[in-house]
Amino acid sequence: MILAIDIGNTSIKIAAIDHLTVHKIVRTEINFFKQEIKSFKQSFLNITEVAYCNVSVFPDHLLAYLNANFDTVFEVNSKVQLPFNNHYKSLTLGNDRIALVAGGLFVEASNAPLLVIDAGTCVTYDFIDSLKNYKGGAISPGLQLRYKSLHNFTANLPLLQPQHIDYITGNNTETSIHSGVIKGLTLEIKGVIETYTEKYQDLKILMTGGDSELLVKQLKNRFFATPFLMLYGIYNLYQFNKNL
Repeated sequence: MILAIDIGNTSIKIAAIDHLTVHKIVRTEINFFKQEIKSFKQSFLNITEVAYCNVSVFPDHLLAYLNANFDTVFEVNSKVQLPFNNHYKSLTLGNDRIALVAGGLFVEASNAPLLVIDAGTCVTYDFIDSLKNYKGGAISPGLQLRYKSLHNFTANLPLLQPQHIDYITGNNTETSIHSGVIKGLTLEIKGVIETYTEKYQDLKILMTGGDSELLVKQLKNRFFATPFLMLYGIYNLYQFNKNL
């Protein structure tokens, strides 16, 4: 069992994880990080290893705190060994996308083509073929970014929160915004899935991220949200590098 830490744009998730079993998970912020780590150490005395993925700002003093309290502290980054072949032509592949691909391969071990969709601040699409070749994907604004952009860059449109809808035609400003944002992103995701499926009939799809449950309901597809995919990826990358 290890402590897996996902340092995201809006919050930090900390989990005690062993293979595909998440024994405890909390969502916290920088100011309460030490307090939560102390709580985990008290609850899981046998945990001596930490693996983390950071896409935000993580203060040096908190990293020093981890190093002082655990035997091993492993960082997910572009320098670690990967359980897939990376064909991305940029050196700026995000740590989160590395972890998501590793998590996808960890969960879906069928050697089928795989599309990983992460619906968070941004929506990312990552494609891995049946030979574990990571090809890349796409990045698109997430639900919150779409709502905020309509509010911030116009004079009169309100800031709304995501919600499930069952209509396409809005009959006032608020329902029109919801249709444009929710249905717009739903149709985008559906179109991406259909485009990949036309070429790869045996495609497997995994969706994760804070807005994944809402979007899966909107899509009405035969796949489910996978909330711990990032944590599985962090765990997988740590174990893969540890066993080399």
